[in-house]
Amino acid sequence: MCPAWNRSEAIRTTIDSVLAQTFEDWRLIVVSDGCTDDTDDVVLSYEDERVQLIRTQRHGHPGGPRNIGLAASTAPAIAYLDYDDEWLPDHLAVLQREFDAGARLVATASIGMNEQGGEEYRSHPLNGLWHPQLQLLWPLYEPSRVGHVRGLPESVGGWTTDHIGMEDWDLWLRLADAGERFTTVLDRTVRMLLRDTSRRRTMTVSHRLTLGSLPDEAACTKLTEAIGTPAVQDELRACFAGEMLRFYRAITDAGELVTPRGMSTDEALTGLEKFVTDPTVPMLRELAYVAEEGGYAVVHPLQCSSDRHAERLREFLRRHDAGRHAIVRRLIEAVGA
Repeated sequence: MCPAWNRSEAIRTTIDSVLAQTFEDWRLIVVSDGCTDDTDDVVLSYEDERVQLIRTQRHGHPGGPRNIGLAASTAPAIAYLDYDDEWLPDHLAVLQREFDAGARLVATASIGMNEQGGEEYRSHPLNGLWHPQLQLLWPLYEPSRVGHVRGLPESVGGWTTDHIGMEDWDLWLRLADAGERFTTVLDRTVRMLLRDTSRRRTMTVSHRLTLGSLPDEAACTKLTEAIGTPAVQDELRACFAGEMLRFYRAITDAGELVTPRGMSTDEALTGLEKFVTDPTVPMLRELAYVAEEGGYAVVHPLQCSSDRHAERLREFLRRHDAGRHAIVRRLIEAVGA
């Protein structure tokens, strides 16, 4: 399933990556989202009957085209491919391997590429850890990494067509709420193009958790400086590590933590402990200041798919990040006095 808009010749790389799959029993549905260039002609130029084009009116959002593609699909399983990403040759074979083993919703690992063709990152193995509450916390996973058995999106109302961004996060969260569980693998099977103009990087963050208020810009500067001191950073890191490890151990003990195929829970917890105690990772650099009547609100911005999502995320952070927030409130009181 590939929604496309004005991709012209550049979409050939994406389509060619599907043609190169070692698993050959597939059909590629490219849904043209009201393209006004020659993208449709490029897709139609492929003589392979497995490459098919559906034209639709302009949605300006991939949710609508994906729903149209789902309605046209007859396959027992669906995989997504954004028009500027590429699958490595074993992507569909890896998904089929997991479906054969009983999986219903699968995410593979990925490689991030810049616009110059250089490799920016390889997804960390810990990115394959999954739990419904982790789905609440982070936008796991990008569509090009995901495949599922037929009918899952339709069972929870399909892809959203709201122009709020994070439509993939919205769908995966609704599926998790309905009882579906991701199966994850360590196989890196997708090259993903990273662009500063992508919707995920440019969408407005409209939700927040307010931690306190300060009277003026000078107090905001003092708070930023205080949070950045080594002693406070160490204190914040110790709180964060303790609370996160307690959370992960609890869901592990309950048998609920999903680990990628080939990674044991012991390996996962060891890796997590190393990650959350890493002194090179700055704490709370995401804090921001919002002007309000009489001063500034100190806020933790929340990137969420909906108001309901934000409400649930605030509750999670109040329970599982209380230690760091208490430190920030202490500092707010001190610098604002």
